[in-house]
Amino acid sequence: MANFKDVIKGIFREGSEEDDYVLPLDESGRLIRPMGTVRAVEHSFKTHDRSGGAQSDPDAVLPDKLPLDDESRALLEIADAVRGKAYAKYSGFRVGAALVGASGQVYLGVNIENASYPAGICAERSAICAAVSAGETAFSAIAIVGGENGEPCFPCGICRQVLSEFCGPDFPVILTDGVYSLGGLLPHSFSL
Repeated sequence: MANFKDVIKGIFREGSEEDDYVLPLDESGRLIRPMGTVRAVEHSFKTHDRSGGAQSDPDAVLPDKLPLDDESRALLEIADAVRGKAYAKYSGFRVGAALVGASGQVYLGVNIENASYPAGICAERSAICAAVSAGETAFSAIAIVGGENGEPCFPCGICRQVLSEFCGPDFPVILTDGVYSLGGLLPHSFSL
């Protein structure tokens, strides 16, 4: 298995292209780079095996989830690092999301709570807002980290619906226990 720093080496913009890569973390281990400072990266996220066999049949039953690969783990590490920036004053439940645009750009999001609960926003929608604000509306994967003890933090129903506005049913949703398809998480999305 590749080392996390080896997998994401070069994602973050540095002042120089030195061989010694240092992940930009503060004293407590939190990611300190602001949104928009991550570089486009090559990726091959998928929700099923298209290399041949039964899975290449469009009518084949897809697995509920695929195991994590090195790329997925690296994206989860980024989501976990940004999670420390969440504003979860009321629930204490911090969530981080790392959304990969079709361009390869990575957009970060955290949950932001408010005393008026409906005014809050989830990490997934926060990442989508960052991406759309930057002009990107096509995406290839999202990683979500929240909660305790490494348990998967599934996106809420609103986030699933918002993801379906921009992403197809085969869109990879990367959680700590595997890679799910958006269509599997939201089989009957609303559309106009």
